[in-house]
Amino acid sequence: MCPSSPASKEIRARIIEKFEHLQGETLASSYAQALNIFFDLSLEYESLEDFKSLCVFVPDICLSIPSSLYMMGKKGDLWLHRTTNPRKVFLFPEPISPDSASLSVLRYGDCWAFPIRHTQTGNRILGLLCLHRSLSQEEEAFFIVYASRIAKIIDAKEAASSNQHRLTFINTLIRDIGHNVIVPNMHFKLLFLQMGKQIVQLERKVENLPPFKYGDHGMDPRQEILFGIANLRNQLSIISMQFQQASLFLESLLRREHFEKGNYALLLRPCNFRSQILEPQIERFRPLLLDQGIRVEMDPEVCVDEDIVLEADLGLISQAFANLLSNAVKYTKAVPTPWGTSSKTLHYGWKSVANAFGL
Repeated sequence: MCPSSPASKEIRARIIEKFEHLQGETLASSYAQALNIFFDLSLEYESLEDFKSLCVFVPDICLSIPSSLYMMGKKGDLWLHRTTNPRKVFLFPEPISPDSASLSVLRYGDCWAFPIRHTQTGNRILGLLCLHRSLSQEEEAFFIVYASRIAKIIDAKEAASSNQHRLTFINTLIRDIGHNVIVPNMHFKLLFLQMGKQIVQLERKVENLPPFKYGDHGMDPRQEILFGIANLRNQLSIISMQFQQASLFLESLLRREHFEKGNYALLLRPCNFRSQILEPQIERFRPLLLDQGIRVEMDPEVCVDEDIVLEADLGLISQAFANLLSNAVKYTKAVPTPWGTSSKTLHYGWKSVANAFGL
């Protein structure tokens, strides 16, 4: 059975309509008319399957030359995808020999075949355009050009289809992330709050216990328990802070609007620079900096009581400062001091500069 696209009848009708219109309006040659129709309708019909039908209908209708389109399979064999002459289906050697692949025209009896080559790697054949009658020298020259144009458009349409497939996959992935990552994160936040409340309740119960009897050199068991509870609270605070920062970055980077718009979709809101942006990152990286022998000092000229309010995307701007501090951990080098030693120090601070960006 002859392969075809669902819109093949419509495509044929559109070619006939355009061809009749051009014949009445212009004195251009049939070859020029055929190319004009080919380019116009290749834009009108976006799918690759419709384009394959267009490739064989244009020679058949505009130049009265029956044609077929064969495309290369995964194993290097040729498969018939479209034809306007199903009675003359030709079986090609499998695969095409390397010597034949380098030619502009292949001859198989009364079938003239024009290789459709990948535009990036010219030796790779995508398929063959076959004409089912002998061609003149002028017709042969035309179909060499026609086959090259088919190749370029196939490359473009395959790239567009591949990009669309990737975008669809990314959008599906983002929806899955929203359901399977972002939403469970909200549950974890609730668990941290519940754990904090349970620690407070446990602490109060221990404080209300009656005094224990212990020796002169012993330690009140209640104090030991309260000390352990304080350590537990401290560990929970550290874990909770790390989780909050990771969640902030995750939710900001994987925001669905980024992928729908194709760029960062900023969620602007008033943010306190010191308390919400800078100091949380400083505290997060302080242990890592100290492990590398890097002292962390606030610049003495900083007005500590000043907390500048910015209109910013909290997650994205926090990530920018996190990246800076991460680089500081990795790349800070020791410098000589006036006392003849060397040290590694990170100074941080902030100040408000009016009209800094000419605004």
